[in-house]
Amino acid sequence: MTLQEQELAAVFAQLTGAAAQDPLDTQNLLATLVEGGRRLFDAPGAIVHYAPGATPVSTDGTDDALRSLAADAASWPEGPGYDVRTTGCALIDVDTTTQPTRARWPRWTARVKTLGHTRVTALPLPAKDGPAGALVLFGAPGRSLDEKALSLARSFADAAAHTLSLQREVTESRVLAGQLEHALSSRVVVEQAKGILAAQHSISLDEAFSRLRKYARSHQRKVADASREVIESGDLPKGA
Repeated sequence: MTLQEQELAAVFAQLTGAAAQDPLDTQNLLATLVEGGRRLFDAPGAIVHYAPGATPVSTDGTDDALRSLAADAASWPEGPGYDVRTTGCALIDVDTTTQPTRARWPRWTARVKTLGHTRVTALPLPAKDGPAGALVLFGAPGRSLDEKALSLARSFADAAAHTLSLQREVTESRVLAGQLEHALSSRVVVEQAKGILAAQHSISLDEAFSRLRKYARSHQRKVADASREVIESGDLPKGA
């Protein structure tokens, strides 16, 4: 196994470990991604933009200056990270000092110039529902990614995107499970309150629910909260 292959294995192990943490932390995974990209391709720095679906853009970078750049570029919106995230098309070895590039990204190139970066490669982070983000690698002066390194970078970005997508699916599944559990719990509480009212007043379950709902509305309460009050007290308040 070559040194680069060993580094790749180590980076993927770190990504997998970050994705498996509980509670799930996307920001930690993004930090692992940019640092892994920097190490793997011996880049002076890296940033990431990530916004699956309609979620707000999350960003990160390998140092404070690049983290600030990534956040500002997302809000402008401008720069290779923004372009690749919105189009899904890679930008390979772009010279940030040329006039067309400066005209395309005026604020971004001005900031990058002060940081001493002159070349950049941005790769998409795909998802099932379209482009989800971009990994931006800054090139070392006088050196660009060769075909082998570029192929590896694409594979790295795809694998990272897959890991991010899996983490997102797990998060969404947990949220849905929590919502279903809450809905089921509320339904059980309401049914218990209906039974108490029906027994207390010798009325049908439908009539009991009608009284319960009327009470909740008149007091601007949720039916489930009013139901818990019935369970605790054994009845609705007098006059309700």
